[in-house]
Amino acid sequence: MEIELKYLIDDDTKIDQMFEDPMISEIKDEKTEESINMDAIYFDTEDHSLTNEGIAFRVRMEGERYIATLKWNGTSENGMHKREEINIPVTDMNAVKHPTYDIFAQSEMSDVLETVIGTKELKPLMEVAFVRRQVRLDSGKSISVFSVDNGEVSAGVKKEPIRELEIELYSGSEDDMRAFGERVREKFGLVPGNKSKFERGYELFR
Repeated sequence: MEIELKYLIDDDTKIDQMFEDPMISEIKDEKTEESINMDAIYFDTEDHSLTNEGIAFRVRMEGERYIATLKWNGTSENGMHKREEINIPVTDMNAVKHPTYDIFAQSEMSDVLETVIGTKELKPLMEVAFVRRQVRLDSGKSISVFSVDNGEVSAGVKKEPIRELEIELYSGSEDDMRAFGERVREKFGLVPGNKSKFERGYELFR
């Protein structure tokens, strides 16, 4: 399960301030800080079978690799997002551009995808392109990844900027991660983000 906090950032200058703030720098692993180019395409059938079932299907370039991701059973409240997630590396470029649900053939969702998609073709729905600046944090009670995504989501000719902080729990105490996120939110005047990138893009698509 993916568990993460999401906050909207209203000013680019806050990004450097956050990464340099003692609250973050005291618990970060400096060797893990990096910036990664991300470019994700979300797919669905012509009649939006996946979206209607609350399933998001994407293939994303992450630096020099491609990852296919499936997300479902998502909830969000006060910036806290929880959802089931499967990630599969993809090396076949044809599968990157023209994926099928066979990518997840060995997963627990295989039968669900076969029922929902069947013989329907998957087509691009939207694109989300951004630069992710991230670093791993270890508070002693939880390990998480602190990342800022800066870019845009597009659906056809419609576009919307993305500038958001995500704190994703890797292991340890969810309460500790939540408390840390709340301190960051208060200090930098951030707003909880209850919509995923997919949801924001789908609103543009409609």
